[in-house]
Amino acid sequence: MKKILINLLTFSIIIAVIIIMFLALDSEEGARYVYKDNKEHKIITIKPKEYQCSECNMDIEDMRYEAQIIMQNGNTYFFDDIGCIVLWLKTHNPSIVKMLTKTIDSNKWIDVNEAWYSKIAQSPMGYGFGAYELKGDDFVNYEEMKRLMLQGKNLHDPFIRKKLLGI
Repeated sequence: MKKILINLLTFSIIIAVIIIMFLALDSEEGARYVYKDNKEHKIITIKPKEYQCSECNMDIEDMRYEAQIIMQNGNTYFFDDIGCIVLWLKTHNPSIVKMLTKTIDSNKWIDVNEAWYSKIAQSPMGYGFGAYELKGDDFVNYEEMKRLMLQGKNLHDPFIRKKLLGI
């Protein structure tokens, strides 16, 4: 009886792995995280769901929060939330040429260091940081936003959520 259960469990695991492999190959191209050969280091215009976030793997759908890192070698990485850039940079040490974010107020691309960040935006990953070209009340600069992200002081923290949103 024990041997039958072990064989059944092994068979189930093999079937599960096969199903997961087929699901991962759902599209012809597979997951798309990086645009290669951007030798001119220009902003790459993408469409919703065309690329996935290089950190969280979610489809980039809400273009108001889109961000990009352009590397010296021409690779361009895409992000659905500015918080994902901060987390991605914790484990990657790339030779960055540009880090850009889309601004909510002006819908322009600007350097992440020139943007001001709201702490209560309804960003795709729910961290609460949204980039703005013009400074608003209680907005923070990139370094402060980065510090808050790395310390976990964003809308994922229930105490911060309550303090900032009252809920």
